[in-house]
Amino acid sequence: MKKIRCLSELLELKKKIQKDFGEYLEEEFYGLYEYLNTGERVDEFVLAPYQAMILLEEKGELNKLKSNPLELEFQEEVNLKNSRVLRIGVLRAEDIQLCYTSEYK
Repeated sequence: MKKIRCLSELLELKKKIQKDFGEYLEEEFYGLYEYLNTGERVDEFVLAPYQAMILLEEKGELNKLKSNPLELEFQEEVNLKNSRVLRIGVLRAEDIQLCYTSEYK
């Protein structure tokens, strides 16, 4: 499991994952920035721990997340060029935390 709380963490992660998945996560991060920032520049913006974007890397992590259906707000599949992403919203501290896992075609 990897957590993304700031732009530098995202940019470092993008080097290690499939290009279209990285671009998708970057769009998601900028969306959170637009929604949650309080006037800081994007390179200074840091998500709270309960708002961090979570990248699930192992099947067990996904199974554990799904094992508590009361916390699951939504689950949607996003089809990218070369991969399929499962985007999951989890209730955390009266907010929704976004979790992602990618399945390659």
